[in-house]
Amino acid sequence: MPLNASVGKMTFTMTQPNAPPYIQCCHHAFYLDLDGTLAPIAEQPEQAAVPQATRDLLVRLSDATDGAVAIVSGRSLAEVDRILAPLTLRASGSHGAELRGAGETPISQVPLATLRAAADEIGRFAEPKGLLVEPKPTAVALHYRTAPQHADACRMLIETMARSASELRALHGKMVSELTLAAFDKGTAIARFSRTAPFKGRLPVMVGDDVTDEDGFRAAQAQGGMGIKIGEGATVARYRLASVPAFGDWLASLLA
Repeated sequence: MPLNASVGKMTFTMTQPNAPPYIQCCHHAFYLDLDGTLAPIAEQPEQAAVPQATRDLLVRLSDATDGAVAIVSGRSLAEVDRILAPLTLRASGSHGAELRGAGETPISQVPLATLRAAADEIGRFAEPKGLLVEPKPTAVALHYRTAPQHADACRMLIETMARSASELRALHGKMVSELTLAAFDKGTAIARFSRTAPFKGRLPVMVGDDVTDEDGFRAAQAQGGMGIKIGEGATVARYRLASVPAFGDWLASLLA
């Protein structure tokens, strides 16, 4: 039976998903997380790398879907492009707040000003603890992978700051907590892509490994598509694969 689980402000269902089935790429659109899905999790964010074999699969997948492949990441678009270079794909960065290939994303300067002010406070908190602060165009990430003893304090800080500003929200991932814009998430990005060519009319497939991908799983499945969770953890996704290499193997089987 399903079990309810809660992470931060999010509540979702623990399922026992099966491995995803064989599907025909020509009928689907693919929305792929970057870290933990295409690139193995690295000790430091700047160390993340996508294997060449995976890049080759992405090129083939883009050809097989007439270009209906988008990277949907919490990283900025600039970082997505750096990691995938020289490959450039349609993409959403900063948890849905940046889009390329589905029109401009109008963002008010009011929440951005609030976010910049909050970033200063996060920096003051992080510096004496040796934590990594990663500024993004529409978010601030606080990484504690190298100092896990501060995990609870990091999560509490970000939650408190999110509660103090309605235009912001807290996101908690693997050894990272982020303050980001409340109006956007990976689900809103998929909705925007789905209204434009070449994604329009295709069944969406969202693949990700973290809590921040749950909005994307919901959006894909609400449109009759599928969510695929990489690794362990509670999820709304209907399917699961054990690891980054397992996802590569499944993708290769579709393209064989």
